[in-house]
Amino acid sequence: MSLPIRKPLNPYDLSRRYASDLADADYRALADFRLQIRRFLHFSEEAARSEGLELQQHQFLLTVRALMGSHGGSHGPTVGEIAEHLLIRHHSAVGLADRLVEHGLVERVRGEGDRRQVRIRLTAHGKKTIARLSGIHREELLSSGPLLVESLGALLQQLREQREPQRNHEDDKDDVSKA
Repeated sequence: MSLPIRKPLNPYDLSRRYASDLADADYRALADFRLQIRRFLHFSEEAARSEGLELQQHQFLLTVRALMGSHGGSHGPTVGEIAEHLLIRHHSAVGLADRLVEHGLVERVRGEGDRRQVRIRLTAHGKKTIARLSGIHREELLSSGPLLVESLGALLQQLREQREPQRNHEDDKDDVSKA
């Protein structure tokens, strides 16, 4: 199952008023959630390094493998599709592809219908590498995932509780202005 790609909010578009609405518990819950994310990312960085890869190279391989299923299995995604999933610029994805081709982990394949179109496909070495990395990530998620979920749940609960008094206060203002 592939989740739709949602662009994150632009922090420059958000109102500064939100900063003053945070309680100490909000900061603690947010910090704990970010700590759990960082712990998982640190694990992921170390796992990638153990395979001789940088984190973005690992993410590139994972994206190629994930998107291969949506392209009938044998055709890989385009560099543009990979860039979109990694939230990076096209030329950055090209550079990652170049390095992974040099390592023998991916190959470029011309499109069947449109020879100008270039797709990225995992080599046998790339398939083995991403299978090993994904297997150890699955085990790590089974171990640390409950903490991450608990932390996210606590953060969301804290944010909901913080928002409720504000909504009730705004509703009271509306009631007074209607009277």
